[in-house]
Parts: sequence; structure tokens; C-alpha cells
Amino acid sequence: MRNRILIVDDEMAVRYSFERAFGEEYSIVTAENGMDALHKVENEKPDLVLMDIKMPVLNGIDALKKMKGSYPNIPIIMMTAFGDTETAIEAMKDGAYDYVTKPFENSELRTIVEKGLASARLLAEASCSRIDDTPSYAERIVGKSNAILNVCKLIGQVAHTNVPVLLVGESGVGKELVARAIYHHSNRKNKPFIAVNCAALPENLVESELFGHEHGAFTGADKRRIGRFEQCNGGTIFLDEIGDMSPMTQSKVLRVLQDSTFERLGGSQPVKVDVRVIAATNKNLPDEVKAGHFRNDLYHRLNVVSLSIPPLRERREDIPSLAEYFIKKANIDTGHNIKGIQPDALMMLENYSWTGNVRELENTIRRAVVISKGNVIGNEDLLFEKTETTGSIADAVNFIAEKIFLSGINDPYNEVIAEVEKALIKKALELTKGNQVKASSLLGITRVTLRKKIEEYNLNVST
Repeated sequence: MRNRILIVDDEMAVRYSFERAFGEEYSIVTAENGMDALHKVENEKPDLVLMDIKMPVLNGIDALKKMKGSYPNIPIIMMTAFGDTETAIEAMKDGAYDYVTKPFENSELRTIVEKGLASARLLAEASCSRIDDTPSYAERIVGKSNAILNVCKLIGQVAHTNVPVLLVGESGVGKELVARAIYHHSNRKNKPFIAVNCAALPENLVESELFGHEHGAFTGADKRRIGRFEQCNGGTIFLDEIGDMSPMTQSKVLRVLQDSTFERLGGSQPVKVDVRVIAATNKNLPDEVKAGHFRNDLYHRLNVVSLSIPPLRERREDIPSLAEYFIKKANIDTGHNIKGIQPDALMMLENYSWTGNVRELENTIRRAVVISKGNVIGNEDLLFEKTETTGSIADAVNFIAEKIFLSGINDPYNEVIAEVEKALIKKALELTKGNQVKASSLLGITRVTLRKKIEEYNLNVST
């Protein structure tokens, strides 16, 4: 179905010129003044409005205010032949998506219209907390707060461009979700999308993983390997936790951004690629640059467009929608049928600090779905991660690792892994009162695997 655009202008010739310019691509509806436009918005439900400012009966600014009051998510582009900064500021302050001055090129306006429509699609998705009964629906931005809607608007504005985007925000806010939203609304959506967690790769493997290697490049390189950038040619690569990337790899990424070429490890021939880069970090990159840990030139190449994703504590009004969403998602994943959450339990969620952000909320809801005895989540089902005093899981693991190495254990890797696994299984069985179906779901493993582990560690449990 074609998008519907409402053209509002008191000059018939202008309305006709728009119909000729955009009629083949969009469904065009017209109005001759602001009052007429209000009726058309109500009856025709346009996807976007192009509206003149100087009109009789009801001018464009007043019509804009009324439209945004009733239909806040419709992008409205204001047009005028009498442009001045005060009018532009007033229009943007009152909720206009953009402001253009006549005369303008159709190509320029078409770009703004496409961005506006993309933004509207993102806003519609973000405002909808309903979840389809299919796992493919799992990746969706959820929320109605101004903070998250502003993120969606920026996604709509940058998606159709090819410029690099730098996503910044705390761990767990959903940076990869935003990266995927940019990709899905871009012109590259039918090409590959590859996500690489730079912090999760051993430093000696990062360069080979990203750029590939030639036969014989190092011991064990028995054949040529195509790296992620080459696999992603024509598409989008998401470099998560780029602040943890080594200086050597940073220089090669910079070269890709500068001239779209690189060399495989052990190779001498340049490889040409067309890849859009979206990077993310939870670090303060300007501080990292000052400390000499991150290249200044790479930072500025990546920071063409910077998009800051708010932590959950700055969008608490989204918690009810997110909780409902994660309940339905967990129901699909685990086969449970939780209907909702009790008001006092929801209040607990809204008042919690969420240092782990949306990821921590999802884990809390998933755990509650698994261990709940009824069909509604109550206070007793909410087991919060103790991030408030103990910090992140990574911090806890680093602390424990240091203690282990100082203790002088002969085989620390195998012994500690076994003890952690055993502790996780015991705790899952304890929380689920020995119910192995629920425990395996809580652990994210199959029931067959759980039974094998119970036998391996000689755990006494009831079924």
C-alpha cells in the first residue's frame, strides 16, 4: 500500500504541482487551508503532511498545533515563501518534523519526505507494545516516552543515509536493537547485517575476524579466510564495544572508513568493500582519546552522527509496556501462559534502579515467568540482580578471577567452570522448587542437558 501524503496550500497551482511531482509514488490528498486540513487529517489518516504557513481561515502554525495535539506521531513538514528564523524555531518548537523555504528542489523535498515517513514507521513501532505470537517479532523498540520517541525520530532521519553512526549508552540499553532498526529502515536492508562484539574477541583474533587472512598468514592458517567486512559487502556492519578495540585494528577500521579498502592478514592486495559502519560503546570515547586509548581520527570518522540511547531510569514510563512485552516474549520462548503482572509488583519494577537497564529488566521478567506459580506475576516472583551494590557480572567475575589466581589452584579453569556450573544448576533448581522443566528454561538449556548435569554433579533433587 502506498503512503498517503496530505498537501496543504491555498494556491491551486502549488497543490497541482505536488500532485504531478509525487502522485506516481504516493497517494496524494489536498487541502486549501488549515481548517480543511484538520478535517482531512481526521478522515483520510495521512502518513505525512506538507503544509504551507501563510494561509487564510486557519494558518499553518495554528493548524500544526491542533494536529500535533490530536495526532502527535504524524510528521508535518512546514513550507513558506517567507522564511525567517523565528518562524522556523516556532514551527519546530510546536512539533514540526522539518521546515523548508520555497522555492526548493523536488529532490531535496523528496529526501525530507522519505526521512519523515521512515521516522513515522519507527514511531508507530515504538508506540506499540503488542507482540505477535512469532519469535521473529522479538526485536522491537518498545516505549512511548519522549526519550525513546526522540531516538526513533533520529533513526528515521539517519537510516536512509550511508554515513557512519556512533551509538552511545550504558550496557543493556539496547544499542544493537537500535543498530538493527537503522539497518531495517535503510536502503541496505536486503543486504547482510553482521554484528561483531569487539570486546568478546581475543585480541589476537580480532584482525583476522574482521578482515580475514591469507593462507599461511600465521600458524594454523591453512586456507584463506574471508573476514566480516568482506562478508558484509553492500550491507551494514555493527561494531559493538568499539572502545575495546586494539590500536592496530583501529587503524585498519579507519582505512575502511576513509577509502573503503583493507588488506587481509598476511596479504598485500587491497580489498575493496562497500560497507556501512554502525559502532557502539558504553565508554566515553573523548576521554579515551585524551588518555591515548582511542584514535582521535577514528573517533571523528565514526562520530558523523552520534545517537545517545537513554538508560531505563530516564524512561521509567516505558517500564509497563516493556514488562508486558517481555512477558509475552517469555511466554513464547518458554511455553508458559502468564497473563500479566500485579499492580504492586509493577510498582516495584518502576521504582527499581535498573543499573543493568532494559537487559536486566528482561532477565528479571523472564525469571519471574519461569518461577511464577500462578498466571500473574507477583512480588514474590521478582528476584532482582544485586547490581546496586555488587556492580555488573563482569565486575564480579573479574574480582573472583583475581582471587582464584592468587589462591594457587592447580587447574583453575576447569575447576572454577565446574563449580560455577554446579552452583547455577543448584540455584535454578532451588528457585523452581526442583521443577526440571522450569529450571532448564531458566538456565537456557534443554531438559536432557540438565538431567545429564544433575547426574554428573550427583545432585539430589525432586522432579
